[in-house]
Amino acid sequence: MKTMNLALVAVVLVTLLSCKKSKTETPVVDPTPTGCTPQVITVTSDVSTPTVWLACNIYVISVGQISITSTLTIEPGAVVKFKDIVGDNAIIVSAAGKIMAEGTADKPIVFTSYKDDAHGGDNNGDASLTAPARLDWGGIIMNSNTCSFKYCLFMYGGEGPSSNVGQPTLEYSYHYGTVDHCTFAYCGGETGYAGYGVVDARSSENPNFVVTNSTFYGCIKPIFMSPHNSIDNSNTFHNPANPAEKNQLNGIFLTSTSNQATTNVSWLETEVPFVLTGSTSFSPGLNLIIAQDVIIKVATLPSIGYNKISFRDGKSIIQGYNLPGVFFTSYLDDAHGGDTNGDGTSSSAAPGDWYGIQDVSASIGTNNNCYQWPNILYAKFP
Repeated sequence: MKTMNLALVAVVLVTLLSCKKSKTETPVVDPTPTGCTPQVITVTSDVSTPTVWLACNIYVISVGQISITSTLTIEPGAVVKFKDIVGDNAIIVSAAGKIMAEGTADKPIVFTSYKDDAHGGDNNGDASLTAPARLDWGGIIMNSNTCSFKYCLFMYGGEGPSSNVGQPTLEYSYHYGTVDHCTFAYCGGETGYAGYGVVDARSSENPNFVVTNSTFYGCIKPIFMSPHNSIDNSNTFHNPANPAEKNQLNGIFLTSTSNQATTNVSWLETEVPFVLTGSTSFSPGLNLIIAQDVIIKVATLPSIGYNKISFRDGKSIIQGYNLPGVFFTSYLDDAHGGDTNGDGTSSSAAPGDWYGIQDVSASIGTNNNCYQWPNILYAKFP
């Protein structure tokens, strides 16, 4: 694939701006500044002192992993490429490290495959003999709460440490950070309901973890996060230039946790369902807030008692549970929120797929202390 000319860039920008005006889109353009002569910088060493990667350059990660133990600032327009010379090639940010990757709308920062000629040019010098693909490189792993990614383009990431094992393109583990106006295209994740997402923060229950105004398409699983974190309706889960191009498991996945939420939580996304991979509960006085047309699906687990949502009647509740278009249903239910498990017609929903929405204060004396709202579908105790 060759570098886009100015006419093609203009066409792409017009197409992006014409799609889905209700949400902020992130343009996918070649970020090389006009009049700039880029240099290709080979990176083989850790970043242990404050470092700036400049706007005009292409930085090629040429070792398995590099560690960030100081502050790495990446300027708007910089391109970071990863050679696929080893498995799981990644950037690891230590507790003392920090990445500030804050691009702009017209000069995004690009993280991509070494084979990607469309961003930064044909750096491997093989013309069209190789092409980039999903899982060409690993990811960026945060062990710090100080990283910020704004107006970034992530492409072809998600390679895991061994065959058929993926990893997040951005992994936060127990940490948090900001992801805003970023695009994730053709990245990995894993196909199982409990497998990694492209942006994965399943163990981060800090409300300062946010993903806003970002676009996901051509990926396996877009987002995997804690059910105790909020997410708004600003993200996009299709290619703005081709709305039919979505993600294999097109949903926001939420891990199971034995901890209780400590703040009110808002799940407001309506383009894709929320998928709870187990159970979650809310402390007295705290609410789950949802919007009209929000769909919540619960995965079918081997032990059905562990896939439920728990509240205390009169002390905590799902605010908006009876709004139009709201459903609580099985992960296998393609009629509500689409084919979220990505298997076509191979599976179908059935009564008893999940437990239900339970009142743990036991003020509801029937139906095993579960609510009986008409929009609860395929639960054992509807």
